[in-house]
Amino acid sequence: MNALLLLTVVTLAVPLVMCYDEVYDTIDVDKIIADDGLFTKYIDCMLNKGPCDVEHSAEFKKLLPEVIATSCGKCSPIQKKHVKKTVKALGEKKPAELLEFKKMYDPNGEHEKDFSAFVFSADEV
Repeated sequence: MNALLLLTVVTLAVPLVMCYDEVYDTIDVDKIIADDGLFTKYIDCMLNKGPCDVEHSAEFKKLLPEVIATSCGKCSPIQKKHVKKTVKALGEKKPAELLEFKKMYDPNGEHEKDFSAFVFSADEV
């Protein structure tokens, strides 16, 4: 009986441990994208062109390689929506920087197909 209870608890807890911090769910992505100066600060941080001094930018920079490699596999549904929206905005507003992201974070293009499929898939939220 105890083994079954432990297995149930572990089964329920693993998805929670495998996700990124829920604090990222509350970030106002629309505000960041709408403010070109703020959006540029995040982009510059990720591309090593400026300091990572805006909210959560240093953490995002650390997580970005894994997010790309796993197509946001550890993202919550809201985080997936935010990543999709941000990548699409980057492509629309700053296509040259999007190419820099590809060169920096996926130089061999090994994740491009899966990550693009994720970005342009239907929202899960």
